[in-house]
This record gives sequence, structure tokens and C-alpha cells, in this order.
Amino acid sequence: MDEFASGALVAAVRKSLAGQGIPVPAQDSTGAALAPGQNALVPLGTKRALLADVARKHGLLPLLRVGQVLPTLPPDPALSALTAATTPGDLFERWNRLERFVHSRHRVEVHEVSTTHLVAEHVGRTSRPEPAEDAVVLGVLVALLTMIGTQEVAVTLEPHGQKVFADNHFTAPAADHGTALWRFGWSSVPLPAPARQDIRVDHLDLAERAHQVLSADLPARWTVQCLAAHLGLSPRTLQRRLQPDGGFAAVLATARADAAADLLMNTAHPLGVVGFACGYTDQPHLTREFRRRTAMTPAAYRTAFARPPENEATA
Repeated sequence: MDEFASGALVAAVRKSLAGQGIPVPAQDSTGAALAPGQNALVPLGTKRALLADVARKHGLLPLLRVGQVLPTLPPDPALSALTAATTPGDLFERWNRLERFVHSRHRVEVHEVSTTHLVAEHVGRTSRPEPAEDAVVLGVLVALLTMIGTQEVAVTLEPHGQKVFADNHFTAPAADHGTALWRFGWSSVPLPAPARQDIRVDHLDLAERAHQVLSADLPARWTVQCLAAHLGLSPRTLQRRLQPDGGFAAVLATARADAAADLLMNTAHPLGVVGFACGYTDQPHLTREFRRRTAMTPAAYRTAFARPPENEATA
């Protein structure tokens, strides 16, 4: 089976390199496009060739800086889901779920996590990632940590402890140093989000309020206890009052399906991005649960109900 990379990631790489004064051709040496639409899939070999060429000509430092463009990218449900994380550990857990959805041949494995540090390794299922690929993923993760409010992030390459990120600046790793094993440290993490008291408005019944709270961060690991805390109720009271609507599980399933249907109808985001952003565990979970509620697979639903582009709709 052919393997593909995220077009959004390749677009971010292109934008970052352009901002650093590094030109990137519109096509690679085989003629494959390097400038896809935001939601396209790019052949994996094309992405790897692009990164390897940049690393060969300019070193790893420009690739480590790729994550700095994330705050400037157009709205994207996957990025929104990642930056809704509440702790570094939560962020890396979400990243792992995203990897499962996009069938990444590489994984970020967390070996150790505490309140002050995290050790992770970029590994491959059949072959190890190239240093250029390590650099891009590390740069993106550093940017995401900063975007969720983690303070004074620092990164060293293990096992030798070479510092590659500190004081908001990257340093190029030594040429003979491994680039796949990372130790992240920080001084403080984001404060817990306050209970969503703003959701408790009189004209909404409890199920509707619950739907709004859940929909605000569907990729979170929701439990009855978490939702009850947001709504200012005890878990038992919440369960009892949601029973007419099928209970907590049914309300959560509805919120996910509603969000997925909206993205399928109104955007061209790949199914993996849709599933991840809506809190499903993996692609089979998305397909199974969405079909249970709509009698259609996500792909069939998009084919049947997707809105045409504005220029077609008004033609």
C-alpha cells in the first residue's frame, strides 16, 4: 500500500522555510507536487526527499524551526485538538492518537513523564526516522508545548545531554549526535481550566449544556466525573438527569457525531483529521460509531451531503 504524509505538514514546512529565506521547488526531482492544498495527502517519498534535501543543503536548524509557523496557519481541527491539551503529558497522548489516525510509519514513544520533565523517542515500525524527520517532529512538539502554555521549555538530546532548545531558541545538534531521543523539561505547566460556568445558561436543558461542554474539547478523555465537575453537579446527579437522553455515553456519542458530520459536510479535511478532532480512538472507531448513528460511513456521508464550493454553488 502506498504511504502518504500530511499535506498540511508539508505546507507548514514550505511556509517556514520560505520565511527563513530557503526556496523550495514546487516539484521534486520526480515531478511530484510539493505544494499541495492544505488538506491533501503527499506521497511519503516526496516529503522525505524534501526534508533530506533541506538538511543536506542547510543543516537541521531550519527544520527544527518549522513549528514556529503553527500559530500563523489557517484554522485546522487537528491543531485545535492538540492545543486544547492541558498538560505536556496530555499533549503527547493526543499526538499519539493523531499518529494512529494518519497511519504514521513513525511514532513518538513516551518513556518517562513527571510534573517537570518528559522523555520521548521518535521511532519507526520498520526503519528509524531520518534525522531531518526527527528535527521536524521535535520542532512541532516544542511549538505545541509553548502554545498550550508550558513555560521555559528546554530540550536535550539523549543520552549525551546536548541542549538543542532553551530560552526560545534552537541550537543545531552535532553532526555525529543521535537526534531521536529527547528529554523535555519545563518550569511550569498550564493552570487547570476553570469549570465552564458560562455554559450554564437558563435556556439550555442539561443535555444541551453537556453537549456544549463536550464539544468544546472532544479529544479530551471525558468521564462522567469530568463532565459533572464542569457542570457543577455530582456524577450521580448528572447520570440520573441525563438518562432521558440516553445517559452520558449517548450524549458524548451525539456530540462527536454532530461535530464529525459538520466537518464532513463543510470541510475537505481528511477522515483521519476529522476522527481525531472529534475524539474517536482510531479510524475503525470513527467508522463504526458514525455508521451506527447515521447508517452511513463517513466517506459515504461526505459524498452524499458535502456542500459544493461557493463558486460551484453560485454558478
